[in-house]
Amino acid sequence: MFSRFIIITLLLLTCHSVFAGTLEDYAAKRDEILLQPSENRLEALEDHPFDTTTILGKYFYLSSFLYIENDPEFYALTDSELETLRVDYPQYFYEREVLMVWLSDLPDEERFEQFRAIQSIARQNSWPRIEGWATSLLVTSLQAAELHFNAILEMNNYTHKAPHTDKDGMVYDYPLMGVFLDISISLYYLDDYKGSLEFCGKYKQYLPENISTQFYGLSCEISSLLALERYDEVQSKLKKMNQIAEQSGLTEYKVQLALSSAYFYRAIERPDLTYHYAKDALDIFQRDGKSLNPTVYNIYVLLTVSQIDLENIERAEFYLKKLQELPLTTQIEGPGTQVDSLVAQANIYELKGQYEKALPFYKKAFKALYLNEASSFRFSQLNSINSSLDTRELTLTKKQLQEKNQYLRILTLIAVTSVAVAIIAGALLWRESRRKREVEHYSRLDSLTRVYNRWFAIDTIKARINHMKRQDDKICVALINLDHFKHINDASGHKTGDTVLSHFARLCKYQCRGTDVFGRYGGETFVLMLSGATQNEAKQKLRSLRDIMSQQDLTKLGAEGTLTFSAGVVELSEKANISQVLSQCDKLLYAAKQNGRNQDIFAPFRPAEQDEIV
Repeated sequence: MFSRFIIITLLLLTCHSVFAGTLEDYAAKRDEILLQPSENRLEALEDHPFDTTTILGKYFYLSSFLYIENDPEFYALTDSELETLRVDYPQYFYEREVLMVWLSDLPDEERFEQFRAIQSIARQNSWPRIEGWATSLLVTSLQAAELHFNAILEMNNYTHKAPHTDKDGMVYDYPLMGVFLDISISLYYLDDYKGSLEFCGKYKQYLPENISTQFYGLSCEISSLLALERYDEVQSKLKKMNQIAEQSGLTEYKVQLALSSAYFYRAIERPDLTYHYAKDALDIFQRDGKSLNPTVYNIYVLLTVSQIDLENIERAEFYLKKLQELPLTTQIEGPGTQVDSLVAQANIYELKGQYEKALPFYKKAFKALYLNEASSFRFSQLNSINSSLDTRELTLTKKQLQEKNQYLRILTLIAVTSVAVAIIAGALLWRESRRKREVEHYSRLDSLTRVYNRWFAIDTIKARINHMKRQDDKICVALINLDHFKHINDASGHKTGDTVLSHFARLCKYQCRGTDVFGRYGGETFVLMLSGATQNEAKQKLRSLRDIMSQQDLTKLGAEGTLTFSAGVVELSEKANISQVLSQCDKLLYAAKQNGRNQDIFAPFRPAEQDEIV
């Protein structure tokens, strides 16, 4: 009897050993497949060792495939299979749950709560890898929703648990190097470009011999350096990226290199080269790419904006349509994606001169940007940031990195991080208002002349007129048109004409006070409001502008002749309808043109306009 008990015990232990080995082998093989370059993963999966007749083998096969293809419909397990997975392999059941939440179409707040619920279960059961996996996708979801401060709070809570790794990649895990990369992303979008650059370097230094880490670390650094306008350093890093891309021959590196080059030329205002490199990225991706990913979205954004800058309306509309047709995923979804498309559409309408159609798109873009105001964070959490980062549990990191004489560097970087994050926390509200001001500034400018566009200028003038209160309050509104501008376009070409328009607009803008309004009304016509000015003061201002224009040497701009203009000016002393004001200005401008050009015609505002104005 006793000998039978021993035999049974040995058999059970043997079975357990076989099971443990299979589970470890499956996990190791999945890591091996998913750590391949993205374009090689499907091929590596074809020769898989997973026994798909078993629940465990089927799970590992499907989880490998889903990580590559992001196709939740393919990831079907029956209810009974799910129950078996939950009971027998609970860690892998919750691993699957994390990915299902990530790929779901749940509202943001609900998705965040589901991730946090899985985090809590993982902590209770001492499953650090599952907690890290849930945290990594929670952080990415927060970043996609542009909640970067909240993402930093999550990373701060997890940093002391993040494991060390000696391999590139974050396969169903969240190692310390992954935290470094995500911190750099959030710092970048919080406008702390120096902090972001430092964490890009920290990510790159983590595995100094790993080609993938070096390549994407360089790409990360380039983004921050572009924001800091350190263009010489960008060019140097692009050369290093090019060397790695050529040595590896990997498609994903070639695409990323072309994309980074396009961003560089976008930053230095070379839309022709922006288009060239973005088109290269698209061609390489379509020829050799294996799956749709966020890179395609970024390519189409660059193609669209480059064509807008080049004023190629047809091409801009073509690429914008392609951009809008892309299926949004959790990787690219968020307020920023809406703004890209909406502002591009508004800019295209502006190029067509359809200003009234542009206005609703700008308003929608503002609304999309303000969505993230609805989410909040507790300021009581701020106090934990410095102490938690400073008291980072460095045991594992110290043990692994002291051999490379990097412990002191890591410790210093973490201390610097504490200060950086504290500064960001203190300046968060200022940063949000600053960013909105920048976006508003961009969307209210005419894309060619960089003065106010029609809708913004008119709205501003309208608001000023509606706030006239005092009896002695005066405003002069003028429509100004360049004389013989068609001759400049015909004789010297439209590119020269655009240069002349921009030059004229810049000169006029610099002569305006802060309370005045100057914008492009359409074509070669501009609108000007002189706040608090009488007719006589407006005459002096226009005479001064005319003197400045007469001194301009158009040959330096590629044109000939003298720059002159005509204007129709209306003086207001009380509230009025903006449409009637502009209509009267237009008639006065027409009269000035008919009377020989290079002159101004003034009149007080008359609500019941006369049909004839001499």
